[in-house]
Amino acid sequence: MERKPICSIGDVLRQTIAENNMQGRLDELKAASLWPAIIGEHIASLTMRPYVKNGHMTIRVPDAALRQELSMARTPLIAEFNRLVGSEVIISLRFIS
Repeated sequence: MERKPICSIGDVLRQTIAENNMQGRLDELKAASLWPAIIGEHIASLTMRPYVKNGHMTIRVPDAALRQELSMARTPLIAEFNRLVGSEVIISLRFIS
């Protein structure tokens, strides 16, 4: 039986992520977790946790006025998400009630 070279757990995880094309989904989850940091804790507490699928982030906002305010800030928010994640992961933001 031939021994394989010793690898760190980090190397094994990076290889597994690359082989299974999971980096895109991990970036989407990272972007969703950045919502409170980008928008602020107070506004984040008024909204539901974002859901991201195929680059489209959906956020449930119960208040119509807040939904309108966030809609007007859509472009800078997308730019900030992508800047913090380090890749073009968010294509659009959708605010629903």
